Amino acid sequence: MYGPGMATDEDTARCQRGDARENRERILTAAGHAFAEDGLSVSLIEIARRAGVGNATLHRNFTKEQLLDELYADWFARRQAVAEQALADPDPWHGLASFLEDVVTDGTRNRAVGPLFAIRSEWRDRFRCLIKALLTRAQDSGAARRDLAPEDITLCLLGVARTMAITGESSPDQWRRHLTILLDGMKSQHPDRLPGLALSPDQLDLDLCQWSSQVLRNSST
Repeated sequence: MYGPGMATDEDTARCQRGDARENRERILTAAGHAFAEDGLSVSLIEIARRAGVGNATLHRNFTKEQLLDELYADWFARRQAVAEQALADPDPWHGLASFLEDVVTDGTRNRAVGPLFAIRSEWRDRFRCLIKALLTRAQDSGAARRDLAPEDITLCLLGVARTMAITGESSPDQWRRHLTILLDGMKSQHPDRLPGLALSPDQLDLDLCQWSSQVLRNSST
């Protein structure tokens, strides 16, 4: 018999579900900030501390791999929204350039983006589709050079990301200079063909897998 003001079993269960959802959100928020600030080397113990939850609560909800999956899904959803706006831009070159600037600008606030991108081939495939659609549109308009491939852009973006890591403290805006150099080199106004051939998607996947394995080994030491 429940009296006035007494919680029912249903009320208790609803409260527990609400607490569980709140804990998950706090963990995801804390993990996002921790990975962005400290990279992939941040520990689950540190994430639990930042979230204000116990280690057992974190482990009941996520493994480190699951946290990375969740964070990448959120990152990609935001990039996809920007890509859709860029594809609707009446100026195909401006759409491509604005998308790449968004990717790099986000990278200035998130140290985990580069390694996250390199870890999973399916993630790269989805991101490659966004770049390919924007690049093809710019090429068809005559604004971007025809011998450029999505794999070229991917590697160049990772190069700009390394610029951030090297110069971030002494010259935090240095990446803008290098992004401008990248964009200028992508324009169709350059008469000479690029030397060599672009990497195939499979070769780029292999190279990035090897690189990301090294990154993960270093982050765990």
